[in-house]
Amino acid sequence: MKNNKSLRPFLPKTSLLTCIVLAAFYSASPLAVTLYKWTDAEGNVSYQDHPPPVGQKYEEKNFSDQGVRTGDINAEVARSRAIRDNLVTLYIAANCESCDRVGTILDSNNVPYEIIEVGTDQDSQKKLIELVGSVRVPTLAVGNNVIDGYDRAAIEDALTENGYPEVQIGV
Repeated sequence: MKNNKSLRPFLPKTSLLTCIVLAAFYSASPLAVTLYKWTDAEGNVSYQDHPPPVGQKYEEKNFSDQGVRTGDINAEVARSRAIRDNLVTLYIAANCESCDRVGTILDSNNVPYEIIEVGTDQDSQKKLIELVGSVRVPTLAVGNNVIDGYDRAAIEDALTENGYPEVQIGV
């Protein structure tokens, strides 16, 4: 007659204790995520979990499960969509204080924009006349919204309406 002893795997007590401690450590450690943001040559903004191609300028944000605020990520995604979908153009003239004030608002809110100087460029003047009916500066085009002259509330409304989050008008 054969001896039918239980054939359970042998695991020393110290190894079992080590496994329990390691499992507890790894399950309690915070999840860390690094998010990379860059803009390619065509102006497309990209958010990835890996760095961009070599030589590409980028921003890096580190998040952990203890410190992630979904509002931060959602605001970045909304801002990225606004930049992609609603181009911003500022028509200016030299020595225009109001033009500078509008530019300061855009800069302080990290809104990328194109500047078109209409002072001496006839093609730019024609484009502005088609847009608002005259050569008046500053004129700000945000998506389909056009604001001619300096109007803080209208600028804030246009940026917010076109998806730019948390617009702060301090000028």
